[in-house]
Formats: sequence, C-alpha cells, structure tokens
Amino acid sequence: MKRHFASATLILLAVPTTARHVYAQPPQEQPTATDVLKAIDELIEKNRQLETQNQELMNRIHALRQMLQTQAGVTQQTPAQTPSADPNTGAPVSTQAQLKPGSASSGNNQSANATNSSLSEASPGNPLIFGEFNPGRGFTVGRSKYGELNLSGYMAVRYLNQTPGDQTATDHLGRPIAVNPRNDFQFHRVMLFSQGWLFSPKFQYSTFVWTVQDTNQVAVGGALYYKFNKYATIGGGWNAYPGTQSLQGSHPYWESYDRVMADEFFRPYFSQGVFGQGIVVPRLEYRWMLGNNNSNLDVPATKIDRKLSAGGAITWLPTTGEFGPRGAFGDYESHERFATRFNAAYTYSPEERQSGLTTPPANTTLRLADSLNVFDADAFAKGVTVDRVTYKLVSAAAGMKYKGFWLQGEGHYRILDNFVAEGKMPVNVVRDTGLTFKWRT
Repeated sequence: MKRHFASATLILLAVPTTARHVYAQPPQEQPTATDVLKAIDELIEKNRQLETQNQELMNRIHALRQMLQTQAGVTQQTPAQTPSADPNTGAPVSTQAQLKPGSASSGNNQSANATNSSLSEASPGNPLIFGEFNPGRGFTVGRSKYGELNLSGYMAVRYLNQTPGDQTATDHLGRPIAVNPRNDFQFHRVMLFSQGWLFSPKFQYSTFVWTVQDTNQVAVGGALYYKFNKYATIGGGWNAYPGTQSLQGSHPYWESYDRVMADEFFRPYFSQGVFGQGIVVPRLEYRWMLGNNNSNLDVPATKIDRKLSAGGAITWLPTTGEFGPRGAFGDYESHERFATRFNAAYTYSPEERQSGLTTPPANTTLRLADSLNVFDADAFAKGVTVDRVTYKLVSAAAGMKYKGFWLQGEGHYRILDNFVAEGKMPVNVVRDTGLTFKWRT
C-alpha cells in the first residue's frame, strides 16, 4: 500500500586597533555563529553579576537614605515619587523611562517602590526546549546569583469554516467515512512557559502549560538541561523527536500557527525521555532523543510498554553557519548573506494499540492515507484489528534564505511494518512518501 502527498541573526563586532607595522599573517578562520553566541552568553553572565552587585549597592544606598531622612525628620517620598536605579549605571531612572519597551529588566530583590516592569532584550532562544516561545525571554520575574526565572507565552484565536457544509468520503475499501464540517470560533491554543537556571547558568530548566481548546487537551510538563559546552547539552523530561524540521525548535516561527498537512501526517510527536544536541564540527550540528513512545501526551505509564523509541538528526549550515533565530520558517531577519541549511533525520518507534481489542484504540498518532487510524477495527480488512506495529520515518530537507526570501523543501518516507494483528493482514508493510515545498517573500 503506497500513498503520495504533495502539499533566518547578524552580529557585527567592531574593535578599534592601531597598527604601526604590517606583517604577513595567515588567513584567520572567521568565528562561527556558535562561537559568537558563546561569547555573548559569557558577556550576559558577566553583566548579570554586575547587575546583582549594583542592585545590592542601591539597596544599601536606599537604606542609608531612609535612615538619614528619619533622623532629620524628613517625610519619606511616596513609592510613585521615589526614583529607582538603572541596573547598569546605578543612576536614577524615572518610572516612564523604566517602562520603555525593549529595555533590560532590572534584576532580583527590588524594593517595593522600584516599579520596573520592562521587557527583557531579545535573545536567540534555546531550540532544545520543547515548544519554547522566546522572542525575548518574556518577563524576567527574578534574578540573583543563585538563579533566574522568566515567564512568556503564546496564544492563537481562530475562526474555522469548513465548506461545503455537507460532504462525503470513502476509505480505501470503498466504505463511507463520516465527515462533519466545522463552523466555529475557538481560543485555539494557549502555551505558557517558564524558564531559567539554578545555581549555574549551565544548569537550566523549563516548564510549560500547553492547551488545544478544539480537542479539550491540556498538558503540563517541563525538562532539566545541563550545557557542558558547545559540543554537548544533555537534558531529561519532555521533548520532541527531531524527525522533521518543524520539530527542531522553530515553533512558533512558522508561516501559520500550525503545520502543513503532509508534515502533520508523517511527523513523530512528543514524549518523555533523555535528549541532547551540540556541534560535531563547526557548521555541522546534531540532535537526538530516546523516549518512551511516539506520543506520551495523555498516556499514563501503565499503558506504555517496555520498548523505547528513538530519533536523531544532522544539520549542515554550509554558507553562514546559522539559519536565523531558532531556524525559523521565513526570512524575517532579512539575511544579507545567502544562508543555507541541509537536514537529514530518522525516527524509530514500536507502537501498540494501548487498549484491548474490543475497545476503541487509545493510540491515535498513526493513520493511513485515507485518515483511518491504523489501530481501528477493520482498518485494513474486515475482521482485522492491529495491536502492534513499528513506525519508521526518514526525512531530508533543504532550505535557503536571502534578503527576505525563504524557500524550503522536505521529503518524507514512512514505513509501517512488523504488524501484530487479530486476523490475517492483507499487507506486510505500508510505505508512504511525501514532498512539501514552502516559501515566503
């Protein structure tokens, strides 16, 4: 059975120098995007330490000023009148200046009259974090030498009208399929995130609350990570198998708020497990995950068998060493240099029905090309119900960005085999292929 489907950050560092003698020097290798980001991380950590020291000094100054005012009988200023300090310079800053969008947050242990609610500066984000939304870091709630907490979120509202209102369809065996077109408003998705570090900037954490209102799904999870160096970051908790490009950290920087149909059909899902990422050599990156099953969402541990699932991906960035913030879809950053990305991924997952043969299947991630659930009774033939199957996916993608234009193509090859079924299977293997092209100008 075979089915076919058709369906972008630039950093300039200027260092003034004075040269009196000129010597012939061998050409120096340009720093990669990873090296620049590492240097930025180091500067951010030094700046964080300075902010903490400045805040401690300002707290001390404020306490001494209050003491002098009390001794002199001077009436203390009200909170709205009391100026607070710039965390970088220590100079007083008015409330209006503090509320300027895009300015840096003020750090931890602020006094009650320091009303700084500004947003933190933009950052490249952490693509290892499942579903992380990070145009900046959201709101910095607290920061000290012991850790940091940031809150951010993402939501989408939509109106969906599937026309015509009356539709019919048939499956591969010629049987009618129930079609119920929708016409409704939905506060479609809400995703809330917290992230930060504890004790050391290398030890990071993230939590999330994830909802899909249409299907009444709610999930709460998170993960812990440790960044050893640029070659290895290891984590444990919730994450996605990196089987397609949409599962490698780009969400929600897509053309729309959801995936295209072919990607949704072929892709793996999210599970709990261990995972990692890093670089092999400059401009060549890797990702991997070892998890419980293809999709751990809404699946209790008692319904998971002992067989583990796994996935991995290799990404090559030959021209510029990057592909924009989080490897986003679309060249919103408008690359001045021609950026390219090539990716190959593989996913393996032994799956089971997760329910008895006489009850509806709990596993709904694997479907045939006509939308039938692989584990539905009579999906392959009358009187045949699949209890176990092995899911394998190979994908390859190539993309480019240049001056606002983005083009990406991705091919998928999925195999379903090793069937264990009640009744005689009419096939031993199902192969599906698909190709998607996406672009934006």
